[in-house]
Amino acid sequence: MNQRSTLIRVTKILAGIFLAAIVYVAIDFMVDLKPSTIHSSYRFTIDDIPYDQPQLLQQDNLSIVLIKRSGTVIKRLRQGTKSLQDVLSNQSRQPQFAQNALRSRHEEFFVGYANGTDLGCLVEQKTGSRLGEICGTAEYDFAGRALKSKNQFQNLGIPDYNFSDDFKTLTIRP
Repeated sequence: MNQRSTLIRVTKILAGIFLAAIVYVAIDFMVDLKPSTIHSSYRFTIDDIPYDQPQLLQQDNLSIVLIKRSGTVIKRLRQGTKSLQDVLSNQSRQPQFAQNALRSRHEEFFVGYANGTDLGCLVEQKTGSRLGEICGTAEYDFAGRALKSKNQFQNLGIPDYNFSDDFKTLTIRP
């Protein structure tokens, strides 16, 4: 009898733990408890941006790469698809408006998350019109598309964003 009562007691304890876990997950799912460092939107003031020079914008825990592309670079991005891993950006994280060859709302501007898709480190400008992860081997064109290499990488993520009418303010909604 002693073993039977011990088994019943252990079963009740495990059932209680399981029920508590289900309640915790349900509450966590129903209530969005964002950390105080995550905002509903971020605003960046943009002054004179040189053409074809990536700008890294950072606020709190958000890092964005902004590129003002010249006509020459835009033409090259539209034509040069042979060196891309995901030409049509089918496996990319991007809003509906960025599902085009330049992956942007306005063809002159590229806005993307500045974290690479190899090791998650920040990106920087490499030679020519390329971005590269500072601690990994992933490289991207100025539309954030991953270039072919021995490893498979995803394209840079594109946030939901808007520019003001005069392109002086960039609003990001992560």
